[in-house]
Amino acid sequence: MNIYIYPISDPNKSVSKNPYIDDLIQGLQKHDCNIVNKNKLTRFGIFDLLVYWFKTDVYYLNWIENLPDRRFGWIQALLFYLIFLILKLSGKKIVWMMHNKLSHSKQALFLKMITNYLLINYADLVLTHSKEGVRFGNIFMRHQREILFRHHPLEQKAIKADNTTEKTIDILIWGSIAPYKGIDTFLEYLKKSDAYEKYRIHIVGKITQEALAKRLKSYQGKALVIEDDFVSNERLQTLFSKSHLVLFTYAGYSTLSSGALMDTLAYGKKIIGPDVGAFRDLKEEGLIETFTDFDRLIEKLERGLDVDINYHEKLRQFIEENSWDHFTALVCQKLYQKV
Repeated sequence: MNIYIYPISDPNKSVSKNPYIDDLIQGLQKHDCNIVNKNKLTRFGIFDLLVYWFKTDVYYLNWIENLPDRRFGWIQALLFYLIFLILKLSGKKIVWMMHNKLSHSKQALFLKMITNYLLINYADLVLTHSKEGVRFGNIFMRHQREILFRHHPLEQKAIKADNTTEKTIDILIWGSIAPYKGIDTFLEYLKKSDAYEKYRIHIVGKITQEALAKRLKSYQGKALVIEDDFVSNERLQTLFSKSHLVLFTYAGYSTLSSGALMDTLAYGKKIIGPDVGAFRDLKEEGLIETFTDFDRLIEKLERGLDVDINYHEKLRQFIEENSWDHFTALVCQKLYQKV
């Protein structure tokens, strides 16, 4: 079976350097799924789908709802509807991974809603990494159909650090820093509360907007360190070893899952995040803690985040059941049933 993966981006131009697509390709290939555009960048936008027309049985789409945000986005989105129709009429199979609800950006929202409607109702397989994605998809459905939920895949990792490493960071916030992640809102809250400078906070990641960078750095002080830079795996492990817990402040309604969340979980770090999407799912699994607003967050920080005595066994079993190998094996099985 020949699969085309969209998109394959230049990692040197990526803000997040998300390894999701690379991990997906490697996993699918282990289960007799041939990736026709492996090692080929998506150079022609949505037209790239047609470049591999004769070689492709299945089109596997990721973040396609973000087309209006790209160069000539409106045109690409409108052309996608036409290409989608052509693919369906010609018998090509279409998979859509619903990573987010609509898009983090509200630009051209109407076009994004049309894209969601088409894919939820007419893609041959719809996947999501959050139970909330299933509930959200039901809003767009014309007829009842399955949206397949599986947790975002992850692999067991270990922190390479000396056990004597001193905890010099109370709260670590890491990953690409964008407006929808709500970090500036959290810092503003702390500034206005008694909790400002109470916690040693370290923020690291590439800031996506100059205005956001300026706003964040205005809060910088002796208890707050901000690194506006990509974080390597080695650097991340060092920061994990020095941190009491990792905080995610995602404020966007659109969030369903997070690669940074799963990477942090794979290292066995204590995590607290918003009560939405995959964060809520992992709370139900007993693996992380969540908050509904910043007042509740501070209350939980004050009480401390005690780890369940059975936490490490729960985590080991969770990782084993939600590995990339298990996920891609399931996807290939589903696709072979449809092709």
